[in-house]
Amino acid sequence: MIDFLIPGLCLLACLASLVLLRRRGAKPFDYGLQLAIWLSAWMLWQPPAIIPAERNISINSKQLASSHPINLNGVESLSLDGKPLGRDKLRDLAPVRLELSKIQESDSSWEFDWQRRITLGDSLKLKVHNNQPLTENVQISLLNPYGHIEDSLELKVGEAIQAQLTATPKLAGPQLYRVRTESEAGETHTDPLPILVREPLQPKLLLWLARPSFETAALSRWLRQSGVAAQVMTQLAPEISRKETLNGLPLTESADLLTKESPFDLVILDSSLWPHLSSQQKRQLSELATTKSVLWLVSGDSSEEFLKYAAGHSMPLQKGEATHLHSDFDYLKADNPETPPLRNLGFIALQPGSSDFLLGNAETPLFWGRSSQRQHLGFILFSDSHRWLTSGFATEFASLWKSIIDYQLKHLGSQQPVTLSDELPRTQERITLCSPLFSYQSPFLSEFQNSSRSTRGIAASKSSQGQCYSFWPQSSGWHQLWTELEGESALDFYIFAKEDWPQWQRSLNARETRQMAAARLGPVDNRHSGKMPIERQWPALILLLLVCTSWWRERRLSNRSLS
Repeated sequence: MIDFLIPGLCLLACLASLVLLRRRGAKPFDYGLQLAIWLSAWMLWQPPAIIPAERNISINSKQLASSHPINLNGVESLSLDGKPLGRDKLRDLAPVRLELSKIQESDSSWEFDWQRRITLGDSLKLKVHNNQPLTENVQISLLNPYGHIEDSLELKVGEAIQAQLTATPKLAGPQLYRVRTESEAGETHTDPLPILVREPLQPKLLLWLARPSFETAALSRWLRQSGVAAQVMTQLAPEISRKETLNGLPLTESADLLTKESPFDLVILDSSLWPHLSSQQKRQLSELATTKSVLWLVSGDSSEEFLKYAAGHSMPLQKGEATHLHSDFDYLKADNPETPPLRNLGFIALQPGSSDFLLGNAETPLFWGRSSQRQHLGFILFSDSHRWLTSGFATEFASLWKSIIDYQLKHLGSQQPVTLSDELPRTQERITLCSPLFSYQSPFLSEFQNSSRSTRGIAASKSSQGQCYSFWPQSSGWHQLWTELEGESALDFYIFAKEDWPQWQRSLNARETRQMAAARLGPVDNRHSGKMPIERQWPALILLLLVCTSWWRERRLSNRSLS
């Protein structure tokens, strides 16, 4: 709006001046003077581009990193000198080529990598890498949150480093380890190493059998020995069942074992139970696979109604010829011809999905599982695995069943992924977070356990990871990303201070500067932007001279009229 308002006011004022001059019978010089005055006033607002621009300029990286805008109109090549800059400082520049011949390269290339999230009981592994030989002896120590040394490395002069430090967290929650670097010259620097330690999941399992068998007895025994909290129900008669619990799980007497409120995370059912289930239980099973995980022990005499149930969930099974297969499966480290063969029931998996888990032969698998956002359903299509236990192959038996149950429970604790664009997110710098979650809800960022001090993100472009939002955090420490006020945070992560990890920052900046220089090919055609606007003090000086000239003429004319 103001782009049209200022020229419009100048034009109206100029026309009014010309009308007044005509009434007075002014000379042509006065008309030209008024036109020049209002043209200078408009030039003060919009300086004309009449100065030839420099095609190649050199600029210090500190000036480029400052908040002051830099005019790059007409510039084709920008030569950087000084320290390298991060991607965020370079990607918003005008499309110019970057020359790095004057940039200060670091004498070392440090890189650090560790798991940002681990499960309680797992080891924290910090990988240290430097492909340049060291110029002095360095000691690197990994300190726990209480300041005690967990592990350390002595690095010698001339070595290229490829090493690892380890520690085992003792508590769950956000933990701030530290890395202390001590040089031979006596310089010491300590940097934060944040990790988020999660409590291990303890899923509950229901095994509901139509009748006792050697296969189900072996499975129950393995569940007990592996420490899985489970409840085993064996149907002895239509209204009579035997119930037992494993590994300290309280007995659940409720009849609503197949509802969404069921305490069990995985329900393993015998397909021979299907004819004995009520219509209500069958409806509940159809809904249960969307919130819990359902696994079927398919028997060779499964009813047609059960096969229709499988087809109704887009996992149709077709009965084929039963075969016997040895343990030549991908999940085993090596084949063993002495392992007793499994009996493949011969069911053919029709139309399996690209992300489905097919164990063994893809056409007649031993197990067909599907774990997606809308469905967690699996079918076990083999028997005779109990012979592995009686033949001394307990390890292979455990590996077989663990691979199946782990797959059926892999959705527990999972959530829509949130991708953080930066390896080292820092204060007062842009960080970009992307997730499919953000397509429906706008995220906001807050300090850890303090959602009152929160900031909304600014929508950025979409990527393969989903909708992206940018933030500029102002304080270091743990932060939480939310999509709604209630419920759990979508992501907990750490914001580093500007002075943290100086050597790693230099390596990251050098790498990102090289990447941006390789990506920036400059403008395709810059002939139309080869002029730069004049600075505003020149139109202001011209306007002042013209106004003074007009005032002098007015004084002269008034003196003549008086005389």
